[in-house]
Amino acid sequence: MQGMAKGTGHMPAERWRYDVFLNFRGADVRGGFLSHLYSSLRRFNVRTFMDEVVLERGDYIPSELLDAIENSKILVVILSKDYASSSWCLDELLQIMKCRRSNSRQLVFPVFYYIDPSDIRRQKGTLANSFANHETRYPLKQVQSWREALTEVANLSGWDLKQWDEAKCIEVVTKDILKRLPSSYLHVPSYAVGMESRLQHIYELLSTGSEDVQVIGIYGMGGTGKTMLAKAAYNEFAWLFEGTSFLENFREHSKKPDDGKADVQKQLLSDILKSHEKDSSGFDFAVNERFRNKRVLVVIDDVDDISQLNSVAIDSNWPFGPGSRIIVTTRNTHLLKQIGVEGRYSPKELDGGESLELLSWHAFRKSEPPTEYLWFAKKIVKYCAGLPLALEVFGSFLFGRSITDWEGTLGLLKQSFDDNIEAKLRISFDALNSLQKDIFLDVACFFIGMDRDYVACILEGCNLCPEIGLSVLLERCLITVNDSRLMMHDLLRDMGRQIVRQISPKNCGKRSRLWDLDDVLDVLTKKSGTDAIEGLSLKAEINDPKEFEAAALSNMQELRLLQLSYVNLRGSYEHLPKGLRWLRWHGFPLESLPTNFYLGFLVVMDMQHSNLRQLWDAQEPPQPLRKLKYLNLSHSDHLVETPDFSYLPNLEKLLLKNCKSLVRVHESIGMLHKKLVLVNMNGCSKLNDLPREFYRLKSLETLIISGCSNFKMLDDSLGELESLTSLIVDDTSLRVVPSSIIQLKKLKELSLRGCRGSLDGFDDMHSEYNPPIVLSSLVSNGLNCLMTLCLGYCNLSDQSLPDDLGCLACLEELDLQGNKFYNLKTDFSTLPNLKKLWLNACSTLQSMRSLPKSLREFNASGCISLVRTPDFSECSCLETLYLTNCYNLVETPGIDKLTRSKRISIYMNFCKRALDASGDSILQGWVERGNGAIYIPGSNFPDWVSFKDETNSVCFTVPETRNVDPVGFTVWMRMMSHRDDGNPPTITVKNQTNGNVWPRDDLNEYFRLERGDQVEVNVGCSEQGTVFETGIALRYSKRDSLDISNGEAEEDELKQTEEILYFCGNNVVMYCKREKIKARTLRTIVFTSHSRQREGKAVHEELYVCGVFLETSTSLSRNRRNTQLSTQETHHSPPSPRKMRVGSRTLAGFLEFCHSLLWDNYGEQLRRRRLRRITGGKFIR
Repeated sequence: MQGMAKGTGHMPAERWRYDVFLNFRGADVRGGFLSHLYSSLRRFNVRTFMDEVVLERGDYIPSELLDAIENSKILVVILSKDYASSSWCLDELLQIMKCRRSNSRQLVFPVFYYIDPSDIRRQKGTLANSFANHETRYPLKQVQSWREALTEVANLSGWDLKQWDEAKCIEVVTKDILKRLPSSYLHVPSYAVGMESRLQHIYELLSTGSEDVQVIGIYGMGGTGKTMLAKAAYNEFAWLFEGTSFLENFREHSKKPDDGKADVQKQLLSDILKSHEKDSSGFDFAVNERFRNKRVLVVIDDVDDISQLNSVAIDSNWPFGPGSRIIVTTRNTHLLKQIGVEGRYSPKELDGGESLELLSWHAFRKSEPPTEYLWFAKKIVKYCAGLPLALEVFGSFLFGRSITDWEGTLGLLKQSFDDNIEAKLRISFDALNSLQKDIFLDVACFFIGMDRDYVACILEGCNLCPEIGLSVLLERCLITVNDSRLMMHDLLRDMGRQIVRQISPKNCGKRSRLWDLDDVLDVLTKKSGTDAIEGLSLKAEINDPKEFEAAALSNMQELRLLQLSYVNLRGSYEHLPKGLRWLRWHGFPLESLPTNFYLGFLVVMDMQHSNLRQLWDAQEPPQPLRKLKYLNLSHSDHLVETPDFSYLPNLEKLLLKNCKSLVRVHESIGMLHKKLVLVNMNGCSKLNDLPREFYRLKSLETLIISGCSNFKMLDDSLGELESLTSLIVDDTSLRVVPSSIIQLKKLKELSLRGCRGSLDGFDDMHSEYNPPIVLSSLVSNGLNCLMTLCLGYCNLSDQSLPDDLGCLACLEELDLQGNKFYNLKTDFSTLPNLKKLWLNACSTLQSMRSLPKSLREFNASGCISLVRTPDFSECSCLETLYLTNCYNLVETPGIDKLTRSKRISIYMNFCKRALDASGDSILQGWVERGNGAIYIPGSNFPDWVSFKDETNSVCFTVPETRNVDPVGFTVWMRMMSHRDDGNPPTITVKNQTNGNVWPRDDLNEYFRLERGDQVEVNVGCSEQGTVFETGIALRYSKRDSLDISNGEAEEDELKQTEEILYFCGNNVVMYCKREKIKARTLRTIVFTSHSRQREGKAVHEELYVCGVFLETSTSLSRNRRNTQLSTQETHHSPPSPRKMRVGSRTLAGFLEFCHSLLWDNYGEQLRRRRLRRITGGKFIR
């Protein structure tokens, strides 16, 4: 499957061919530890080199092996008892340590495999015998070098297997390696047994070579590993695509009545467009327009109805670019038929060996059970019938247990005649105590997907000891926690619900919990509820509300959990259950709570989207809710004021988001000064202030009043909120920030984004503790714990910021976008921990001072007046640089050094002047790793472009030629761009003769051109522009020699030349010092931009050039002529390198030079190398 790869999530800083190289003695470790370590690394898509060849005596280490060592980021040396007996291991080790000394970016780690590190250092025991034997067969100098290398590696930090069992060691090694590789993988266990063979099936379904958007279905019953397989496939293949998204638990999200659809849409937009969408209002446009030219991988996990797909505008006409792949997991095979899925795969049950291994990993933390447990383990494997989840749960349950426990468990299994796996899983449930069982059933019926702390608060109110109970469920694999949310596998959820059903199979009213819509409707309609019911959930739709008599709940006097959505209860609330701990009533229809609705035991009240105007009727005495800790009245559009908090004395969290009519916060809120930790009033647009008593809240940690557009003032007593860690006041009318803010010593996050003029008040601030201060005083006298500071769009000027921010030692994120800076004198380099700095959209900014070494992201996009950037020379940690649309940018000092230490993405769209003024310096240093976009002036194709078509596609036949072989081609595009977004087009190349598609087919196969091949090239453009001409320039390599020497005269020229320019990595680069050239060339795009007026509108005419060629590593000796550069007249054939002169290095000549140099000089070696990854069509992201 050759593809337009976005690159693996952890693409190394250099273009390392491998992430990890494993050095080992095969006889010691190959069968067990090594294979499991290799599988664990591969599970996370870590490119791992493990030599499978057993060298015979007298063999030399192959050059491929030495090359793999040189081109691996991390070198892992597995030191075993007989390691030193192998001369080949020692030779490899010599090369490894040599690489470490010559390249500080290569990391070496030893694994001490059941051998004492001190024995390695002192070379005692078996090592002494091995070296004694070597001294009789090899020169003493060679043996001594082996000794020194072994001592050196033993002194390095690594992993000692004696500290853990093998499984734990593999887990630790894998995690430590992943920490050193930037990654964004979904979690797949290292011992996901049988995954490789299942991935092969997915691979075959994905790599059909078709340019159509294709859907692959993974189906089967719950617990067969569909989601895990989808995650593994996502990890394995995501880098092939321009955009990816994994929509987990899609069914649950789609069924949410409150913003479920919007949440999924926002995630899809955010994942694929790499933007943080605040809402999904532009979803239809993005899907139908911006996605059309993107090759994407979307995984939609757990779908059971076609309407769920239609709800997010994804139907049978998948709106993605050519070659996109959608993976759907479902238990409903009919769904796959409905959406026309032909490529399907159902994960097969694990076979006996795989099942035994998976059970052993969970029960014994190794790949096979001890001999004395083997018989029992095989019996359990038989009962589990190859279902992965059952094996994992039983293994975790039996971990650390005696043979007697195993025998007892087996006896219980034998008593079960139910073939359904849920019945077998109940054994783990029965091992829980009564409180833990209640927690498990509550989670299974009501709380899956909810915040762990939120659920713990409810369970605590039910006296169920959630801290211990939830921990036990986690330990026994009965629940998981994902992003702080409680999750449970479908099979376990169904098992729990089946347990509840079995309490009273025929009479729903006698069950402990009701969640099924039909069951609930039956009970409420018939009023058949009993005091056996502890929890009830009825979630109707907003467009299909339900209505019942309140008396239908009167017999459920043990009810503690009640969840209703858009349900109206007629009649008196007097006889409703009085022991409720959790009331979640979305769409509550009344304007206030009835006074006869007793809620004295309530711990959590969630009344979002209600019709409440006030919590209690003003004409009636309020009901004290002394146990209430959590109150959520968000999205209650008619709520005018908060309740009287004197009746809520233990409230800890108050959420009033988007209560658009809220005008008053009751002054009694000050009584919660020891309890309240969170207040969120985001979007309360009519709220204009807070009562003075609010500032007595000593316990308050988070205050959010963003989006309160009429909020004008924070009181001078703000500093009394001594526990405050987060203050979010975005998009308000705040005019003055009180001086007392400097007293907030625990404040970690301060956001005033969009408060235009909010900082003007800093100039007039006074404090009883300080003299008159400005923002600099805020910085120097307080806020020492601040980690995030957002002052974007605050109408700041140069004088608003202090010259030295260095005392904010903890600051990691600084947002200053959209302000009125001109020449910033603030020294950002004094911020030792700053990781992100945003200055984008500062349209008047012309210059600024230095940046900190710690910076990882710098955004100055849209700074149209910016002339000179700070010096990037010391920004060794920088990962992302945005300079898009900096039209007047001329100087970018140090940008050439950014790619020398790690991988970086640079966005320089429409920075034409910077390239015109200093193209050479911008291009320097981009050897092997540059990421970005470069615009070069000009708009005409060279005469030597062989095939042209005035459309966005061109077809051609590779000519029959002698003495030269076709090695690739350059794609030229001319287009009109009506917007300055700088989004480049995408390219699809299809070899009609052999069916290969680039970038589509298997990356392990070389996209080969042969004489007579018929090739079609298509160019896709975003909605902002139109491609109106496409051209192809074929390139060839001579078969006889790569030597471009041209005699003694040219040798003299070589001696006077210090620079070689050529295509490399993702960019055009300049390589200095007449040295060895190593170009692992994966993709190269050069494109030009020319602005002009057409029909009264400013448009940009651009010329794109995409070099499609292969990976190479080659050297130019001093005896070869160093090609030079010229800008003479246009050649009618590809320009000869020998005619170019170095004196005039303009970009126009440079373009021709690069085009010729790559293909004419290096073509033969390019042909010889297998292309491992082609990433081109995505155009330098």
